[in-house]
Parts: sequence; C-alpha cells; structure tokens
Amino acid sequence: MTVDPTTLAVVRGQLEHIADEMCVVQVSSAFSPLVAEMGDMANGIYYYANGDTVIQGRSGQPIFVASMQAAMQSVIQHVSQRGDRIDEGDVFILNDPYLGGTHLPDVKMAAPFFFKGEPIFLLGSTGHWTDIAGASPGSFGPRATDIFQEGLRIPVMRLARRGEIVEDVRNLLLHNTRLAPLQAGDIEAQLNVLRVGHERLTKLFERYGTATIRECAAELRRRSETEVRSYLADLPDATYTFIDHLDNGGLDPKPLEIVLDLTIRGSDVHLDFSRSSPPSRGPVNCAAQTTISACQVAIKHLFPSIPINAGCFAPFTYNIPPDTFLGVQAPSPVGGYPDCAMRTIDVVFGALSQADPERAYAAAFGTSGVCVLAGTDERTLGYYVAVFPYGGGYGASSRGDGLIYGTTTIGSANFPSLEASEHDFPVFWRQFALREDSGGAGRSAGGYGIVMEVEALGPTTATFLGDRADFSPFGIFGGKPGAPNVVKVHAGEELLELPFHSKGGPFDLPAGSRIEMRSPGGGGYGDPLERPLDLLARDLRRGYISREKAEADYGAVFDGSGVLDEKGTIERRRQLVVAPA
Repeated sequence: MTVDPTTLAVVRGQLEHIADEMCVVQVSSAFSPLVAEMGDMANGIYYYANGDTVIQGRSGQPIFVASMQAAMQSVIQHVSQRGDRIDEGDVFILNDPYLGGTHLPDVKMAAPFFFKGEPIFLLGSTGHWTDIAGASPGSFGPRATDIFQEGLRIPVMRLARRGEIVEDVRNLLLHNTRLAPLQAGDIEAQLNVLRVGHERLTKLFERYGTATIRECAAELRRRSETEVRSYLADLPDATYTFIDHLDNGGLDPKPLEIVLDLTIRGSDVHLDFSRSSPPSRGPVNCAAQTTISACQVAIKHLFPSIPINAGCFAPFTYNIPPDTFLGVQAPSPVGGYPDCAMRTIDVVFGALSQADPERAYAAAFGTSGVCVLAGTDERTLGYYVAVFPYGGGYGASSRGDGLIYGTTTIGSANFPSLEASEHDFPVFWRQFALREDSGGAGRSAGGYGIVMEVEALGPTTATFLGDRADFSPFGIFGGKPGAPNVVKVHAGEELLELPFHSKGGPFDLPAGSRIEMRSPGGGGYGDPLERPLDLLARDLRRGYISREKAEADYGAVFDGSGVLDEKGTIERRRQLVVAPA
C-alpha cells in the first residue's frame, strides 16, 4: 500500500508527540531533581521485532538514541535466549553499560505495545537515578577501577509481569541506593511513562489501523535514510583523520588520545576509532554502543529537521575495538562516559570539518564537569545527594557564533534552578555568571562558559569528574581555542588542589567550604581579524570579552576614552595581516 502525504505527516507528528508527551510526563512526575529539574531522561518507540528506533522524543537526551536501541535489542535477545516470551503488561529494567546502558545511574525500562493481541512496538524509557550505590555518593566514582565500585549493575530483569510488579526485584533495587524514597518515586514515574505511551499509541492505532502505521513508520525510515545519503554523496570521497585528547583517565596523569579515521565512499561512511588509547584504569571509558550514540549525536547536528529513527544512521558503520577506551567490556568502569562521549562528538565534528567546512563546528566546551555534594542535611536530618553538572560555550561555525552557556552536547539536561537547589540541599550559590574571555576568538566567536561558586552550608563530601582542563576546546580554520576548565576547592581557608585538575574525591569538606567552577568556552571559527567590528563592539559592550583580549586576538584599537576606534582597528588589522606576529 502507499500512504498519502497527509496521513504520513499526521502519523509522524503523532508518533513524535507521543514520545514527547512521555518525556513531559516523566519530568513532571519524577522525584529525582536530575530528572524533574534538569530533564536527564529520554523516551522512545522501537520495533518489537528487532529493537530498531521508530521515533525518539525530541526533548530527551540525544546520547540515549543508540544506547536505548541497543537496550531494547538486549531485552529481545534476553527473552529469545531463554526461550521465554513477552506478555502484555510486562516491564523490563536494566542499566548494564555493556547491554545498551551508558553508566549505571542511567536506568532503562522497556514495555511491549500490543494492539488486538499483536506485539508491534517496544516502549522505552531512560531516567538518571540520583544514586544507585557504589563507593561514591551519586554513583560518580573518580577512583573506580571496575564497574562493581560504581554501583549496582542490573542485567535485563522483569520489573513487572503481566501488569503486576515483581516485588523482589523492586526491593532489590531500593536496597541498593542511598536514596530509597527518591528512587521509589522514580520507578513509579517511569512505569507511568510507559502506561501513558501505551494509551496514546492505542488511540493512534484505533484511528489508522496497524497496516497504515507500519507503512508510515517504514516510509519515515526510508525517507530519513534517503535524505542523509543524498547529502553524503555530495562530499568528497576520502579518509579524514582527526585527533583530540582527554586530560586523563582519573587515576594517572597520562592523557587519553582519541583518533578518528572517517572514510567517505559514495553515500557510505565508516568511522574507525581503532588507533585510540587503550582502556583507562579509571572511570573515563565508554562501552562501544555509547560511542556510537555520541557519533550519532554529532551526525544529527547536520540534519536537525530529520526525524530520529534508524534510517538516519543506516549509512554509518563503526570499528570500535574492545582494546580501546571507547569500546571497553566488563568489568571496566564507565562512570566518566559523558566526557568520552563529548570528546567523540568533537572529533566527528573535526573530521567532518575537512569534508564540509560550511557545515562544520568548532569544539564545544566538552565536559560534564560533574560536582557531587553529599551528606546529612542538618535542616531535615535526612541524607542528600546533590549532582551539579554544568554547561559551557558551544563551538562556532560559518553560520555564526557558538551558543553561550549551552547544556552538554550529549544531552539537553538543564542546570537546576539555583533557588530550587538551595531549597532542596544545604548549599548557597555565591556566584553564577558568564565567564569573560572564555569563548575562542574567531570570525565567528566560540560561545562563553560560566563562573559558578557554591558554598556548602554544612559538612559535605565532594566528588568531581570533569575534563578539558589540560586540552582546551579547539578552534577551526584559524579560530582559537576556548578557555579551559578550572575547578578550585576552598576547604575553609585552605585551597585544596585536585590531583587531576577537574577530577578527584570523595573529599570530606567542612561547613563553609566553597567550590569555584569555571566552565570552558567553545572554539572559534575563522580568522579573528575578520570578525565584523559591530560584533566586536557588541561583545565589548556586553562584557563578553575584555579590552585586553580584543587587542590581543582581534587587533582592536581604542581611543583615549576607551571606545573602539574602527578606523584604527582596520589599519591595525591590515598591519597584522601584512606582518603577522
């Protein structure tokens, strides 16, 4: 059968709306601030037969695209290998990073969608639980040397059978977290998300029927693949290599090198990471499926209008050997996966910039910069875990400046409301402001990071897991790098030095300790001497850059009253081009 364009558009919109509504329901009903305040979650619809992505919610975390597909496929494989079956009302749960997870706090659930007795789709939900055991509160362990130190590793398990909760499984989960009441609420929130998705899909199938929905889903996948391939076919056939680094693996100062050889042949692309560093002893590692997810996030930046489904990514193949830190297997720790994933996005951008400069992006700030504070809240005498991942500047492009203070490039999780975090946790925010001079200079400037300073109002245990302190976000085509990551811990009157710059802990800190975090800016694009003077004047007026940076990087000249002298600047730039420093 052939679907008419109107029906196809309506069904596409409805499928996207269902996945988006699942996200809204999860955010509005979750107990963990990481989901309720920050939106660290994702939801989607997948084929029952093979787990491939049908659609994913647009407000969920992009990094979960491939990992959730892999998780659904792990559920299917688990059931098949056991000679088991999936019944209506079943719900499966897992967080194993090697089965489609990312790191242990990201807990996934899957439930079948039946219509008139026929299994058609799987509904998937991911939520970041604030704590899932392990040596460090919040389950971010910068000193972890294996997965067992990071928390509870959940294989594919039934959480519900035919609509009834398996209480033994639920009790096991809640006995392995420091925040049982909070996580009990998150379990119910994710179960509710799956119920809502099932109800909305049922109404859609009742309106259009199984055959039409199947045909629409297949056509959307075909169109996505066709559009991506048409773009790739216009790129020059070649192998493009790009190299970047992570500061270290968390347990020794040696940098981790990520090497991408990206080969374009016609409309097919192969991404080879086999020359990257071996697995880290510490937590800065990724499972292969997470690395693939990061590649897909970078690729999706090139095609923002195409719906997220398996067709988008059909032209891409990968080589991510297990003897690299991007393809580790059990029992390697993976708690620091966010920074691995963000560096993967950076190198994909870097390689593609050689093939298509007009669509290229310089590096974004490139770190989750996680700061975890935990302890007893003396106001309530209850235990708390506060997780503060921070944003930074995005990379510039030929189309304009990088985003100022964006969320992590692997997701869209917001920084929590300062007022809400002061209400929920014994902290006081002393500063939260843009970081002057942090964006990389360029014809298009990199986005700016932020300066944050938080005070612990009571004794606390602090953990840090970040990156980009030693290797700044790179610029491209003459653009300069963004400012690096800086973390300072003031333990009373003492300045505590982190052993690996932006990684370390847990540290026991006294009340009144202050933590200062300066997030990186994005890399610049193009020669800074070509930046339009009206934009340079705006940047100065808004306090984005200092006079010193304007003079050093942009060739600015100021008159006696400190106002930008346009004629003088043009002449100074001409001199710098003729006789560069």
